[in-house]
Amino acid sequence: MLYIVIMKKLVLLMLSLIFMPASLASGANIVYPKTSNPTITAPTTFFIGNESPNKKLYINGEQVKIHKSGGFLHPVDLNIGENVFTISNNKSTLTYKITRPEPKNHNTKFSPITYKSPVIYITNADLSPLRATPYSSGTNRLQSLQKDIPLKIVGEYADFYKVQLARDDYAWIGKSRVKKAPLQYLQPAKLLAKTFEETSTEYIYTYKLDRKVPFTFNPITIYETNKTLDFFNEKIKNYNLILYYVKDFPENKFDIDIDVNTKPFGYSIAYSDNNELIIKIKKASQIDKNQPLKGLKIMLDAGHGGYETGTVGCLGDKEKDINFAMALKLKEKLQKAGAIVIMTRVNDSALGLTERVLSAQKNNVDIFLSIHNNALPDSAARSERIGASTYYYNLHSHELAEKIQERLVNELKMNDDKVRRESFAVIRNTQTVAVLIEVGYLIKPEDNIKLIDSKFQHKAAQAILHGLENYLNEL
Repeated sequence: MLYIVIMKKLVLLMLSLIFMPASLASGANIVYPKTSNPTITAPTTFFIGNESPNKKLYINGEQVKIHKSGGFLHPVDLNIGENVFTISNNKSTLTYKITRPEPKNHNTKFSPITYKSPVIYITNADLSPLRATPYSSGTNRLQSLQKDIPLKIVGEYADFYKVQLARDDYAWIGKSRVKKAPLQYLQPAKLLAKTFEETSTEYIYTYKLDRKVPFTFNPITIYETNKTLDFFNEKIKNYNLILYYVKDFPENKFDIDIDVNTKPFGYSIAYSDNNELIIKIKKASQIDKNQPLKGLKIMLDAGHGGYETGTVGCLGDKEKDINFAMALKLKEKLQKAGAIVIMTRVNDSALGLTERVLSAQKNNVDIFLSIHNNALPDSAARSERIGASTYYYNLHSHELAEKIQERLVNELKMNDDKVRRESFAVIRNTQTVAVLIEVGYLIKPEDNIKLIDSKFQHKAAQAILHGLENYLNEL
C-alpha cells in the first residue's frame, strides 16, 4: 500500500513538471502552449505568458507586446510540418517545436441516400436530439426525445438518418440514437384526451395518447420595437405543439398553439409512463418591486473545478478559481437581497455538466447562472475579441442575458462581446431561466489583470445582481 501511495505521488509530481509553465532565466513564463513540443492542427496559435513589463521579449525576432501587468498574448502562424520558435529575452532562450499535421481529408463525399420504402426505428435513450440538419453541433436541435419514440426513417446522410415526420416535415437523428423497431409502429397513434390545469405556479397541459409519438414544442415570437433605444426585442407570444403520427388529423399531424398569459420562467415537457405527454409552463414569480429577489431560488454554477481548471490566464491564474471567487461574492450579495442561493459546487471539486443540470432540476430553481471567464481556440489566435459576453439557449432566457450583459458593460466598462445563443449543456435546461456569463477573456492581458482583482470581482457580482433586478422588475 505504501509503495502504491509513493508511486501515485511520483506520477502526480511528474505530471506537474510536464505541464508547469516553461520559463526563461530572467523570469519570463510561457503559460501556453503547455509543452514545448505540441501538435496543433490550426493554421495559427499563440504564446501566452508573462514577463517583467520593463524588459523586452522576442519570438523569432519579433518583439512581443507586454502589457503593463506583465501579461502577453502573441499570435503566430503555423505551416504544415514542424515550426520552430525561439523565445528570447537577450539573456536566455527557449525553443518550441510546434507540429502542424497535414489536414485530414475532408473531401470524403457522403451522398444522401433515399430509401425505396420507410424503415421504422425507435430512440434508444432519453435526451435523443432530433435535429433540423445532419450535424451534431450548433443550435439545430428541434427537440430532445425520450426513449422508445418511433421514427419513420426515409434515408441517411453520413452519421445521420433522415426522418419523415409529415408529408413535408423532415428532421435528422444520429444513427447511434436509434434502433430498429417492430412493424406495428407504422400504425398512427390515437389522441384520447386533452386536459388543462392552472396552479399558482404553472400551466399544465396533458395530451393522452395510446402510444408515444415524436413531437416538437417551440416558442412563437413577436418583435417589439423599443423606440427609445431603437432596437427590436423578440418576445414569446405563445408556444406551438405538434404531435406527429396521430390519426384523424390532416397529414396525421396534430398542430396546436398554446397561449401563455405571462412571461414564462421555463417549461418541462415529457411523457409519463402511461403515454401522457405533460407540458408544464412555469409562471414568472410574483415580484416585489422593492425587493425583486426576495424568495427567489437561484442556482450559482462556478464553472469547472477540480482537475478541470478551465482557461489558464497569461498571469498563470486558473479560471476555476476566479469563477468560484466571483460566485461566492455573488452568493453573498444575492442572499443579502433576499434570494435563496444554491451552489452547484461549494469547493474546488470536479462536477459533470449533467450533474449541474440535474441539480437545478432537483432543486426546482427559478434562475440558473453559470459563471465563467473566456478563452479563444488556436484558430482564433488573431481575433480581437475581448470583454464580457453572456450566452443563452432557450428564448425565455434571452431577456435576462440582455439585462446582465448591459450591466457588465456599463458598470465594469468592459468591452461588449455581445449576447449570443449557444447550445451549451448547462443552459439547454428548459426547466428554468438559464444563462452563462463570460465576465472577460482570461487569456487577454487587459482583462486578466481585472479578473484577478478582488475589488473588480465584487463589482462584477454587483453588476450581475443589478442585471437580475432589472430583469425581474420588468416582469
